[in-house]
Formats: sequence, C-alpha cells, structure tokens
Amino acid sequence: MTSGRYRTVFHTALPPADAFGTAARELRSWLVAKSRHKAIDIAAYDDGQARLGEGIILLRNSRSDGGGAQTHQWQLREHDAGGYWLSSLVVHAPSKPRDPEQRTWFWLDVEYIRTTDETAKEERRPPRAAVPGIARQLLAAVEARDHWAELTPKPILIRPDRVEELLDILVDEERRLPVVVASPHSRVPFESWRVRVEGLTKLLPGLASLYILDPLAETQFNNAVGAPFGVRGGAIRTYLPGLDPAVDGDATRHRVLSEPRIEVDNWRAAQLLTGLPRKLAADGRLPGPLTRLARTAAAVTSVPPRPTLPPQTDAEASLAALRQEIASLRQENGELRRENDELRQLFDMAGHEETKLREELAVAQDDLLDVTDDLEASNKENAELKAWVRVLRRRLEEAGRAAEAYVPVEEPVRLPTQLPEVVEWLKDLDRVEFTGDIDKVWKLEEKAQSSTWAQTAWKVVLAFQEYAESVIEGRFKGGDFRRWCSEPPSGVSAISAGKVKPDESESVRTNTRMRRQREFPVPPEVHHSGRVHMWSHIYIGGNAGMSSPRLHFHDDVHGTGKIYIGYLGPHLEVKSTN
Repeated sequence: MTSGRYRTVFHTALPPADAFGTAARELRSWLVAKSRHKAIDIAAYDDGQARLGEGIILLRNSRSDGGGAQTHQWQLREHDAGGYWLSSLVVHAPSKPRDPEQRTWFWLDVEYIRTTDETAKEERRPPRAAVPGIARQLLAAVEARDHWAELTPKPILIRPDRVEELLDILVDEERRLPVVVASPHSRVPFESWRVRVEGLTKLLPGLASLYILDPLAETQFNNAVGAPFGVRGGAIRTYLPGLDPAVDGDATRHRVLSEPRIEVDNWRAAQLLTGLPRKLAADGRLPGPLTRLARTAAAVTSVPPRPTLPPQTDAEASLAALRQEIASLRQENGELRRENDELRQLFDMAGHEETKLREELAVAQDDLLDVTDDLEASNKENAELKAWVRVLRRRLEEAGRAAEAYVPVEEPVRLPTQLPEVVEWLKDLDRVEFTGDIDKVWKLEEKAQSSTWAQTAWKVVLAFQEYAESVIEGRFKGGDFRRWCSEPPSGVSAISAGKVKPDESESVRTNTRMRRQREFPVPPEVHHSGRVHMWSHIYIGGNAGMSSPRLHFHDDVHGTGKIYIGYLGPHLEVKSTN
C-alpha cells in the first residue's frame, strides 16, 4: 500500500531562480547531514557526478517545456541488500512567474522499493518512510502553502486575531490536505501543552497544516465554527478537505482525538493522527501543473567529442595519435556504459512505478465500490425508516394523538466515528466481548472509510447483543446469528444476512498459515487452551472484496452466554492473495 510512502506537495511565492537555488542548497545540506553516518562523497555531488558512493546514485535534470515553464529534478537512490530508498525532489516553475495565479511547486517523494523476493511473505512489506530531514528543511526555508493553508514543521499558534484566518482555511474549497487543530488543555499549562502537541504532530509536517489554539482563541473558534465542528479540552481535531459547517452531518468526517486517548499512549495518538493525512497525501491527485511531469528524473550526461587525428607527418606522430584515439575511445566507452546502466535503472523504476500505479488503481476502485455500496445501503435504510415514521405519525394522528407524533427525541442517537471507540463502548454491554489485538483495529484508521466502518461495526455489535439476549431469554430459538439476520423478529437490531459468513473456504481451513491467522484468544471457560478458530466472520463494508475489513467472532451464547470478537481489522490472507 502507498501509506509506506512519504509525499508532500506544496507551492510557494518564491521566484523560480530562488526556488531552484533553495532546493539545491537544502538538498546539499541534507546530503552533508547524511554523510556523517553514510559514505556520501559531497565533492562528487559538487562536481555534478551521478555516483556519490557505493550503491548511492543521484540523477538530476533541468528542462524547459518551450513555453517558459522550467522544471528541476533530483532523484537519489540508496541501495541495500533488499532494495533501495528512492528520494525524488521536483521543483516546477510556471511559464508566467509574475502572474499571481501562477505558483512555484515543490514535490517530494521518499519510499523504499524492495527488489528481492528472498524474505517471507509477511516480511516483504516495504519499510515505512519517516518524515525526511529535507522535508523539514524545505518547510522551514520557504513559505510553503496548500492554497491558503500554511505548511510548517511545527504547529502555528492561533491567537484571537487569527481565528478568522483559520476559519477561512477550513472552508477553502481549493485546500488539498487536512488541517489539524489542537485545543488548549484545561489542566496543563499552555506552554507545556504546546510542547507536547509539537511531539504529537511530529509525524505530520508536509502532510497537513498544523495549528494550536490559545485559550482565548479556543472559545472564539468554537463559537464561530459551531458545536458539531468544535474542538476543546485538550482534544486534537483533523478537518478534511471539503468541510461544510452549514451541514451538521458533515461533522462526523472530521475526526476528534480526545484528551483521554492522548493520555493513554502518546505514540499511538501520534500514529493515529498521522494515518489518514499520510494516505491522503500519498494517494491524492496531484495538482494540475504537476500531473504532466514524469515522476522519475532523467540523468544528464555528456560525452566529450572525439578528438581529431593530427596529420601523420611521421610514424611516431601517427602512433601517438593512435594511442590518444584509443584512450579517447575507452573513455567514451566507459561513459556510454555508465549512461546505459543509469538508463536501464530508470527503465526498471518506470516499470515498477507502472505496476504500482495499476495496483493502487485497483485498490482505489475497490474502495470506491465499498463506499458506493455503503451509501446505497444507508440511503435504502434511511428511506425505509422515513417511510415508517410517516406511517406511525399518521396512525398517531388518526388515533387522536397528533401532538405525540412530533415530540423530539430526548437524547439524540450517538454513533461512533472511530473504530477504537467501538471497542471502548463494548465495555457497557454484557453479552459481547472483544478479545483481539487492538493494534489491528487502529490499523483501519488509516483508511478514509474508517468512520463508516465504525458505525457498521457498532450496528453489528448491537445486533450481537440483542441476538444473545433473545437466545438466553428463550425468545429466539430459530438458529444461529445468520438466521437471526435472515429472519429478524420485529423491531430488533440486525444486519444484512449477506454480510455474515458462518465458515471459511476449504483452502483456508487446510492451509496451516491461514488457519493460524484465524485462531484468536477466548477466556479459559470457553476453551481450556485459551484460543479457538473463529471461522465465522462479517464483512465490515459494502462489498466482499479484499478492501473490506473483517470481523471474526465466536458464538458461545449457549455456553458462557456471550459472543467473542477475536479480530477486527484488515482482510486476513486467503488463497487468492498468495
């Protein structure tokens, strides 16, 4: 998946010459810093050479499109036994630099590309790129922007006089990246909390614009943005692009990381804040001026002209000229070999990039189908509920109880917006218990659909609870949970029976590795070993494809009176993924 890649794209008002100069200066500074723990030949870089050390190659290119637009590219490859780190920096200047609508763009990608298949399948996932030092350097050196939003290495302090500016950024229709806003803590001195927020957002530079409200600005901000979209009490909120404060229902898209969750584990909180912005930055559509640029840089090499033979005045002069010609041919041959090697590497990378883009497109299409199916199901359910409300109101009116038909609900129904909340809320239920790995649940938070999945998972949990209660009380004797969903009693919680799969395929059951993956913890009163195979599973999403997460469970209602959820996370391995 592309979440292993670090990508930042921003624009600046710097003139082209200054932008190119800044990029070259910061790149050199970054290489100097890396040379302290890695053998990088800075003198070779200064001489314009491609090879900077053993397994370290820097390709660079400068070109113009003929209309005045200029592009400078640098691509660094650092090889190791399993593959190479690929760092690509592109600076693109417009054809009309004095036009205020034209911007100079910076585009930085860092990712690891694995080239060996010797490791086990579980270990082949490329390592995750950290925020590179050059990204922090560039963000500090230039005034980086995501349209109106500022991209900085650390959160920007928002005082009351800048609240209006922040509100404009939130609703900016041209904003591409999330805006992360931290509120002041009610019990921690503000400056101490500010330092802590800097630590919590240290994985976000270049992926989102970062802000922290001071105590006076917090009240002003929340009054202006409205209660559904507010952030307070030490919470940190991620506002996605396309925010519409006039639609209360839009608030659930914009996730809140609460102060209690931050207190439990700072590192996990930092990872949770980073997951979705990182994915949106890596997978999002590039700005128009950059879509036409090739991602890989081309090497610029020059071959010295072949010298002309001097007049053959005598045998000695002819022999000397011949030796000079041979030496020149050898030098030229060496240059051609190096150029050929570099071009071959570029072709290899281009092939890798094309394959990866096809894979990403397939995943994106699966995600789109998933969201579409969820939306269709929700629209159908909403239409049915509205029809029921109309029928019930009409019956109340016919019964002479019209006033009761429009009494508002005393407490609005609250749904979880994050999957870890589902696990927390399970503590209030007595018939459903989570025994799995919470880290797998947090992994799903990297996906944009996670809030929808959280609500679907909660509906499953409520259906589990009512099913178990009905079985124990003798009100349901018709079979298992799938039958409950196929023929639900009137007025109960249930999900689509098509999402419930009571078993796995024979290819999964007979494969040792896949069997082991589906063995999850249970209390010893369920099984003396403390583990059981949970073949029964539910699609937490709109389709049965690989992009839809899974919930694996064990029905022990007739034993301990509970349903145990052993797994809630990404789709486990099946034969088709080998």
